[in-house]
Amino acid sequence: MISFGDFVNGLNDDACCQCGRKVGNNAWLVHLSTSGSVLHPASDADGGRISQGFWPVGRECAKGFDPAVLVKN
Repeated sequence: MISFGDFVNGLNDDACCQCGRKVGNNAWLVHLSTSGSVLHPASDADGGRISQGFWPVGRECAKGFDPAVLVKN
């Protein structure tokens, strides 16, 4: 099971939230809660109160995720 590290905090838009490396043009996105949990893309995340929005994930890191939670950027 993949969990998010410290890379979620303070990243710019072109860094992978899993590993912190710069992502390319074909990055995936994941929907994160305020606790760092991955949410289903269709989830309204408790009315948006616990959502951090969508964060980029690089192609290599995306291989470790359930395809159902990935959204093509």
